[in-house]
Amino acid sequence: MKNKEKIIGSIAILCISIVFIIIGYTMSSPEENINVTDYKDIFVETEKTSEKKDVEKVIATSTNSVEDINIKVDIKGAIKEPGVYEIRKGSRVTDLIKLAGGCALDADLDATNLSQKLNDEDCVVIYKKGEIDKVQNLQSNINNSTVSNSQSKNAIININSADKEELKTLTGIGDAKADAIIKYREVNGGFKSVEELTKVDGIGEKTLSKFIDKVDIK
Repeated sequence: MKNKEKIIGSIAILCISIVFIIIGYTMSSPEENINVTDYKDIFVETEKTSEKKDVEKVIATSTNSVEDINIKVDIKGAIKEPGVYEIRKGSRVTDLIKLAGGCALDADLDATNLSQKLNDEDCVVIYKKGEIDKVQNLQSNINNSTVSNSQSKNAIININSADKEELKTLTGIGDAKADAIIKYREVNGGFKSVEELTKVDGIGEKTLSKFIDKVDIK
């Protein structure tokens, strides 16, 4: 009988101990359990932020690169869509022509260096057939005229044989004085010296000094 009571008492004490252990564990545990999935969300957000920064960096770099490698070039003449185009630096004239829609039917591509590299602010002119010859002739005439005028300015004028127009190229000599010079030499059988010009009406030493190095009697 006594052994039975001891066993019951031991069981009771064990049950009470288990109850206290359960209550103690419950009170000491966190109110909410933290799952691994919660940390997973944090890692995902961090990765997204890092990826976003990388993309923004790439875009910024690409923008700067485009500004550095692109140029603006003007194309006109026998072209379908003339105008100013933005094109990659180092491109050729043939690339620009394609970008401008191609050449017109009367374009003279033989007059254009299609392989020429382009630089910023270049102006490419596509000539029509036969047009380049006219341009070259005009340029040649302009150059010849410039040379001729330069030679005329540097030429020595013979006051005994020069006509009115030649005399008028001298500084300070107009129509009236040119006529006076011609009349004087006809009456007096020509000039014996350059200084004799001062005997012509309207020409003094001051006027003669302006062109004395441009005239001669021979």
